[in-house]
Amino acid sequence: MVSKEKEWITLLAEVLERLTEKHASITYEFNGLTFESETSSEDKGISLPPVKVKINGKITITAG
Repeated sequence: MVSKEKEWITLLAEVLERLTEKHASITYEFNGLTFESETSSEDKGISLPPVKVKINGKITITAG
């Protein structure tokens, strides 16, 4: 079973490859896009609290 993270990485790689082939540009606009971790995680023995990230703005990808 493929993880959701791996699926997103694969999808993004395919999109970027196609943009490059077409010398295209694409803009994503985010208005209150929120990512949340449901549980804390651990890194090198340090417990990390749940995280909430909110994104507002634009990302433009131009491939040449």
